[in-house]
Amino acid sequence: MRAKAILVCAFLVIAATALGATTYKTIHFFTRWDDGETPYAGVIFDPNGNLYGVTPWGETNEGVVFQLTPAPGEWTFTQLHEFQEHDTDGADLIGGLAIDEAGNLYGTASINHGPDAECGTVFKQSPTEGFSVLHKFDGTDGCDSEATLTYSNGMLWGATKGGGSHGQGTVFSMDTNGNSFQFDSFKGTKGSGPLSAFTLWGYGTTYSGGAQGKGNLYKLDHVNRLTNRHAFTVDGKAGYAPMGDLLTLYVGGVRTIYGTTSAGGVGGGGTVYRLTEAQPNSGQWRLSVLHSFTLGSAEGWAPMTGVIADAAGNLYGTTYSGGQDCGTVFKLSPGKKNKWVHTVLYSFDFYNNYEDGCLPSGGLVFDKDGNLFGTTQRGGEDFYGAVYEITP
Repeated sequence: MRAKAILVCAFLVIAATALGATTYKTIHFFTRWDDGETPYAGVIFDPNGNLYGVTPWGETNEGVVFQLTPAPGEWTFTQLHEFQEHDTDGADLIGGLAIDEAGNLYGTASINHGPDAECGTVFKQSPTEGFSVLHKFDGTDGCDSEATLTYSNGMLWGATKGGGSHGQGTVFSMDTNGNSFQFDSFKGTKGSGPLSAFTLWGYGTTYSGGAQGKGNLYKLDHVNRLTNRHAFTVDGKAGYAPMGDLLTLYVGGVRTIYGTTSAGGVGGGGTVYRLTEAQPNSGQWRLSVLHSFTLGSAEGWAPMTGVIADAAGNLYGTTYSGGQDCGTVFKLSPGKKNKWVHTVLYSFDFYNNYEDGCLPSGGLVFDKDGNLFGTTQRGGEDFYGAVYEITP
């Protein structure tokens, strides 16, 4: 393992949009050789305000686990682990990290080297014990995990895009030592190719499969059996091809799920939708679309991430395309008569991506002050991606 520290100076942290009080600054540009390349996943915080994330590639083209530590006016980058070309610890980190109470990080590598683990791994990065592999996928139990892990009470949940009994992916669980591994396989109407994180309510989405092959909302019950909850369709108002993580909240005492689709809907560019449970614990959901994105519009389209919510009930997310050709960060605010107001907080500029970023595909996260943090796949002087901060 190799660690490097790179200081991101204040003069590189560049300012602001012309949209009200919203400000944008880049806290780190990736250079590939020293720190990784092209982050697909977002970042997470620990209780001390440090940020953690992964990149799928780097100097060895295998992947990096990194930390960003805040200081007044600057952030310090540290490489916690660099995956090596001929090791069997994994490669190509697409899904995001989870963190436990002790500060241990957990993630997945979507592929691996060697005949015993070509389908990837689940790994742990400990602040005291370093890096270790918890599980190696062999194809029968899953393959190519690109979904962010979920942690709760000593257990990890995740999903793989391929493998399993039918080659269409799995949802799995294990403890934080890699023991008690269980899984169920996707097939047909249950969905195929899950890319989203598995929520603590037992829900997730698949990118394809379902009734028309355009994605499915699924639930995993207490005995690890998959059941259908909503099938996305080409002509459906909620759109199709969901990729982002679900947000689950109690709103007015009622279980509510918020999600996004990357395509379809009224405008053809995907949607933000809401599912509200009809009766407590009924498993029956009412669907409503909060916003439809329009292909080719300045507001952006193709959200590849889910949404997060603040205490006032506002939703925040990103679009991968549109805006000024490199995607957007947006806000949805609840209005009268269930009408939601869409605001572009920041538009990534294709012609200015050396100054900010381009193509956000990782989810957003709040700090303790309500600022938003995220990643872009591209941008910066070397065009290898960025970590950014937005003050809404």
